[in-house]
Amino acid sequence: MLSAIWLAPLVLLLAHGYSNPESSPLDLLYFGLTALFWIGHRLSSTYLAYCTEAYRLLLREQPIRFIVLPMIITAGCFALFLPADSALPWTREGRLIGLAIIDYACVTYHFAAQHFGALSLYRSRADRGSCIQTRRWDRFFALTAGGVLVFVADILAGAVAYQDQWVDRWFPAWIVSAENGIRGGAMLALFAITAIVLVAELRTSQWSLPRIFYIVGLAVMVGLALRPRSLFLFLVIWTSQHWILATGLASQTPSAEPTPTTGIVRRFLHRLNVRPWAVVLLLMLLSLMLLPVFEVEANRETGTYYGDRIFGALATQLRTSTWLSVLLALGFATGFIHYLLDRSVYRMSDPQVRAAARGLVGNASIPRRKLIRGSVYRMSDPQVRAAARGLVGNASIPRRKLIRASALVSVLALVCVSSLHAQIGTPAVAQQPPKAIYTPKPVYRPEWAKQGLTGKGVVLVTIDQQTGKVTGARMLQSTGNKQLDGAALEAYSQWRFQPGTGSQVKIPIEFASRPKPPAPKRAASQPAILYPLLILLGFGVAVIAMRTRRRNAR
Repeated sequence: MLSAIWLAPLVLLLAHGYSNPESSPLDLLYFGLTALFWIGHRLSSTYLAYCTEAYRLLLREQPIRFIVLPMIITAGCFALFLPADSALPWTREGRLIGLAIIDYACVTYHFAAQHFGALSLYRSRADRGSCIQTRRWDRFFALTAGGVLVFVADILAGAVAYQDQWVDRWFPAWIVSAENGIRGGAMLALFAITAIVLVAELRTSQWSLPRIFYIVGLAVMVGLALRPRSLFLFLVIWTSQHWILATGLASQTPSAEPTPTTGIVRRFLHRLNVRPWAVVLLLMLLSLMLLPVFEVEANRETGTYYGDRIFGALATQLRTSTWLSVLLALGFATGFIHYLLDRSVYRMSDPQVRAAARGLVGNASIPRRKLIRGSVYRMSDPQVRAAARGLVGNASIPRRKLIRASALVSVLALVCVSSLHAQIGTPAVAQQPPKAIYTPKPVYRPEWAKQGLTGKGVVLVTIDQQTGKVTGARMLQSTGNKQLDGAALEAYSQWRFQPGTGSQVKIPIEFASRPKPPAPKRAASQPAILYPLLILLGFGVAVIAMRTRRRNAR
């Protein structure tokens, strides 16, 4: 749950010294995390709902939420993608764009809701589950910092799904020129919100250190999103933290489920469910094997798909086969079902859900030694406080220590957020016209020539005044085709300018002539599958070592 604390410095370390983080060793890390956790986390809530004894009662008691609605979502996605272009008022491309926009809105809220759930879980473990005021602060912080500010950062970076189709029509042109001011204001808002939530947390008598770390970690992730050239860095941390947390929660949730009395398959799944490490391994294997099937829905314009590195031509053929519409429908359906079921299986306001998830929120999954320790130091009990008055004294938290802790955490948050804000470039006074010194041209692919793709557009490039490197590129005016836009952005992101000659420049682009590109050189294939397999092997060895140590300790 605190993975952002170690992910953020690791990501920054791997990308250090590279002008393009996607060409740094960070890409290899993200490849491994994507292969092992992306699809597994998406299927985790489905696994809890249909493959565990813990939620079997809920399937019978709430069939609309767990059975009828998922079936409607699946049927709707297939009904949109399978008909031909002329069968519905919208073409398949139009349907894809519409569902992608809806999916972006859902996934943005889904990420923010998960942060609220994590803070609520820590609040419950600190014996403050019934505190309404803290719950309101948690919801406000998760939705504002983890939702609204992330959406603002995506707009400024041009990273919203099909942004030119809907978002760019809402905002006037001046938003581009005011980009630095908007980023600065968003950073100040992030710091203010984080400081308020931290102070509110420290003012309680049972403040939680893990909650403080989670709040600071979320603030650091959002701060990275608001940096002008950190879109890939933020994407790696934001998605990886979400995947790891979802997989970990799913592995713990059914650990206290009852033993089934009948059914070979049910007994086999039960043996897995009571062992969290086994559930993690199962979800990782599913993620690895299904990567090329679900990656067809990825909105990637350039570069190599991660599935190609493992499965080679098989993954490429899936994206160009006649089954593409079926795979797209399957991908969107599983995504929307994941958003629905994730909310259903972790709906802790429902007593039946709390009973089903007692392996996560109850005492069944807590070792006896930790349980006894938690009872001895349960300072919310007046009798325990009286017994431990030699430890706590006459006051639960002295005012001086509380002020000191509040100041310490506030300084920590200020350093984390301000260090990110300090790296945001500000426009220089009396700028000279930008002078380009390195200008690679956009690549026009042979298959685009066969399709007759043409278009005109304008690219807005943001330049670092000190180094002359491009810190951001976005389509100010789209060419009308996302593939051509991607080729233009990839090329102009590599441009270099003479330092101190300008902070922004508009570059027109026209894909009219279709020159024959030089034959690409085939790079030697690398055994990329070894990386996720080595991670799996290391995880298995660690589990075996831990189990051996526990047996020896007994």
